[in-house]
Amino acid sequence: MTVRVFLRQSLFSQKGEHLPATAVILEGQLVEVTALGVRVKVTRWMDERGKELTAEPRDLLIPEAKLDHVAYL
Repeated sequence: MTVRVFLRQSLFSQKGEHLPATAVILEGQLVEVTALGVRVKVTRWMDERGKELTAEPRDLLIPEAKLDHVAYL
């Protein structure tokens, strides 16, 4: 199922991890929902204005506390 995830705050990333630090909107395939949060295979990364960011696809477990909401596409 394709979803668009809206984060409460941007991603935290250390240098060299290849995650766009300004990403707050993520789009991809919902893999699972757990007590910790949602696991998403992210294929699109966007900033708070919806501008697409350059990054490789990643499989992320996004903690529930970081989620604002998830839209099913």
